[in-house]
Amino acid sequence: MSKTQLTFKKKETAKKKQLKKLEKQERREQNKMNNDKGKSLEEMFAYVDEFGNISSTPPTQQYKFKEEDLLRPQDQEDEFLFGKVSYYNETGNYGFIRDNESRETVYFNDKLAGKSLSLNQAVKYKYTRTKQGNQITEVEVL
Repeated sequence: MSKTQLTFKKKETAKKKQLKKLEKQERREQNKMNNDKGKSLEEMFAYVDEFGNISSTPPTQQYKFKEEDLLRPQDQEDEFLFGKVSYYNETGNYGFIRDNESRETVYFNDKLAGKSLSLNQAVKYKYTRTKQGNQITEVEVL
């Protein structure tokens, strides 16, 4: 009679498969034990206090809104920003000014600026946010 063809490698792979099967079964049982399904809605609530900390207990007193909480922060409209014309299209008469500090770009055209600007020209400007992006409102050449 012939000997079985069960080699060491085959035995090891069979053991690994059996171990994986047992680990998978243990993970299933753990997931069933730690299941969040069936909890009441109140148990799943998370509360945020006035300082932004999250807790599971409701606040003891209701937060009273202050008038300044409801106001949007104001842009720095009084201050001029300094930058340089980083791109200018002569045929379309438009371009972009890059801020020296924040490196943000702001769109301009000759009609908005009221004057013709050139590439790498240092400027002092104010801008507003629009649907298309940042756009200049005032420009002064330095």
